[in-house]
This record gives sequence, structure tokens and C-alpha cells, in this order.
Amino acid sequence: MRKPGHDERAQCFAAFAPESIAHYLEHVWLGTPNAIEEPALADDATESLSVIPVSELANHRTELLDAMVTLYGGEHETHARALLSQWTKYYFGFAATAGFVSAALLRRPLAMSPDKTYVVLRGGLPVAAYFEYDALQPVECDPARRYAPLVDHLNAVIETLCAMTKIAPRVLWSNAGNLLDYLFEQCAPQFDLTDDIAWLFGPIAADGQANPLRLPVRQAKPRAANLPNPFSARRVCCVRYEIPGETQLCGRCPLLLTMSDAEIALQAASH
Repeated sequence: MRKPGHDERAQCFAAFAPESIAHYLEHVWLGTPNAIEEPALADDATESLSVIPVSELANHRTELLDAMVTLYGGEHETHARALLSQWTKYYFGFAATAGFVSAALLRRPLAMSPDKTYVVLRGGLPVAAYFEYDALQPVECDPARRYAPLVDHLNAVIETLCAMTKIAPRVLWSNAGNLLDYLFEQCAPQFDLTDDIAWLFGPIAADGQANPLRLPVRQAKPRAANLPNPFSARRVCCVRYEIPGETQLCGRCPLLLTMSDAEIALQAASH
């Protein structure tokens, strides 16, 4: 990877994003940041620090599970699929958001092949990420070309995680799709992204196959009267509920659709 010179300082991706989503990108960079620019790279004697290309994630399975057990509890192997599903949410918050901002807002593809995308792991938890300094490509009108690097990156990471445990790829695609849907929603007041939404969440992917990102969030009628009607629900659950003691569901969990008012009240009280 080309290191930034005196005139090529690493750029924080948050500078490219509207305030509503910039917080996702405070630790995402174009170019290699130093420890002064990126505090996540500072030495910490209490936790191991690894900076690896995403293509090497398969070699760090134990670290990834360690991080999620620390955060959520559960057992490494018994609950591996639910734990690794949660891990992707942290990572996609960095990588998918950067790919989204590049393709949707800057109208530029972002070169993000796994061997040239770096993730900073602290105790196995993703705490920062960076791309090559010149990863932003020229402006592109065709959405298939703009979003291709993001979709390819998601596919590679999801294949890697699915090889680590028995989990359906659609669960991890749903994690990415739910985030992307939220990002579109947050940017809607400032940007007209109607065509991008129709393309990215359409039924057919660029390769002519069924699109794994198809309509990741649906509008449905909930059982409980104190939920919004219609209610925005993920099509596929992230299976966090499989971790012992994890009774708090995410705000778009499809399981909420089946809950009574009393059960919804318990969910609200635990927030």
C-alpha cells in the first residue's frame, strides 16, 4: 500500500459525509493514518491491537469471537453464529458506510478490495478502517459501476464470515442492507437518491442473479397497538436473541411484529 507522503496526509472519511451519518466515519480513512490522527492506533497494554487487510479476517476468528463474548456474553462455539452476526454490524458501520458515501453522495466508486482495505482490531473489535490514499475513483454515472466495489466487498466479507460458522448468508446481507437503508433514510432530506435506492435494493443484482440486498426493510402491520403502523421491520433477523441474556431486540427486529403491547413495553423499559 502506498504510504501518504508530506502532501498526501490521510483524510478522514467523516469530512465527506453529512452530519447525520458522519459519526460512522470518524475512524475511517483514505490513506494510512498515524496514532496522532487516529487514536485507535495508540498502544494500549490492556488489549491486543492488530492492523490487518480484510482478506486475512479468516485467520482471526478467535479474536472476533472473543470481542463479541466480552460485549454480549455467550459461548464461543455454541453462539458463534449470533456473535459473528453482531461483529459484522460493527465492521459494516465502517466499510459499508464509506462505500455508501462514495457511491451515493460523491458519485464515485471506492476501491475496496479486501486485500487493500485495512481494519484495526482492538481485542478483536473493529475500531477503525482505512483504504488506499487514492481509493476514490472518478465520478461514474452508472450505478452498477458505482456500487460494484461495495457489493463485491460485502460479498467477500460475508463469504468469509459464513465460512467461520453455520450461518445463512442472508442474515449478514440483512445486517448490511438494514444499515444501508438507514443511511439512505438519513440522507434523504439533502439528496435525491431515489434512483440509487431502486437500483441497490432492486430484485436483480448486476450479475443477473437474485439480489441479496433486495428490499432489506419492509413496511408491516404490527400486532402491538403502541408500535407505529406501518412498522419498518428488517426482512431477516440478526439472531442476536440466540445469545443468552440478550432480550433487547434491535429497533427494526421482525420479532417485534409478533409481540403484544405488554411485551413491547418491556422492550422499551430495557432501553
